[in-house]
Amino acid sequence: MNLLTGLGIGISLFASNVFLVPGGENIAFEVRPDGLIVTSTYDVKIGNDIYNPSKHSDINKGDIIKAIENYKVDSLTSFINVFNKYIDKGKVDLTIKRKNRYYHKSLRLIKVDDKIKTGLYVKERILGIGTVSFYDPEKHIYGALGHEIYDTDSDSIVDIKSGSIYESNVIGIKNNGDDVGEKISDTELENKLGDIKINSEFGIFGSIDEIPSTYVPIEMAKSKDVKIGNAKIYTVTKGNKVEEYSIKITNLKKQDTIDEKGISFKITDERLLSLGGGIYYGMSGSPIIQNNKLVGAVTHVLSNDKTAGYGIYMEAMYNYALNNL
Repeated sequence: MNLLTGLGIGISLFASNVFLVPGGENIAFEVRPDGLIVTSTYDVKIGNDIYNPSKHSDINKGDIIKAIENYKVDSLTSFINVFNKYIDKGKVDLTIKRKNRYYHKSLRLIKVDDKIKTGLYVKERILGIGTVSFYDPEKHIYGALGHEIYDTDSDSIVDIKSGSIYESNVIGIKNNGDDVGEKISDTELENKLGDIKINSEFGIFGSIDEIPSTYVPIEMAKSKDVKIGNAKIYTVTKGNKVEEYSIKITNLKKQDTIDEKGISFKITDERLLSLGGGIYYGMSGSPIIQNNKLVGAVTHVLSNDKTAGYGIYMEAMYNYALNNL
């Protein structure tokens, strides 16, 4: 849950009432970026010399490998297969993406004990956890997290080629003292719930295979109708049971564009305060309910006060999903 600036996108109001199923379930997600992300480099010994792609080929942590010798690569298997074609050549041309610009770099291929050494560590997928914000029972779409999936290696929002969300149980909440706590969850990726189609500053969105039948849709509040005062969030702190916890909305930002920090709130529930000290990592996306209406979703925690945080208006989040799915 990082503190990030918003992206200006117009908000349109709905002429009729919208009814959504509030989430609160803990989920694990798996996304595969459009390319392979370089996570690190290492030295390869060649006789009395040392080759490192960072030093000798200007290929660095965070670069995204899009193609090798004009062959598109998006998996470790394709990565290795292309190398095998060019091992006798001793080098390959890499197309990399760095900070939204494309470059061509020459990478050496070194055979050591019948294995190809490149000096690169790469990853083909990113795993994480979060919370479902809403389900639309008519359109069979969902929204979750309330913010983007961000890759620390490439220092960027992940450009998703494919992704999925899965059921995930909460093992416990780790209280990190003065620092923000964190949710400990399983990421076994066994029971798929849906696909990830969009990764944006305002959440992840996609199609949902099956909406929980025990959940009842409630009305989505218009942003102008959200009030300062008592409210509650739905989230999981143990197992897979969604529970209600009390909060107080302390400030509301009037806005003509989407801002993931439109709602300010504080945790007032002693149970939640005793677990992770307030808001914790993994709570992102937890729906905010007021007067039995779905008003928003948790997005961020204040680094200097983990009892306080921000949320996005549900009207803005849902409208973004409709305009982009």
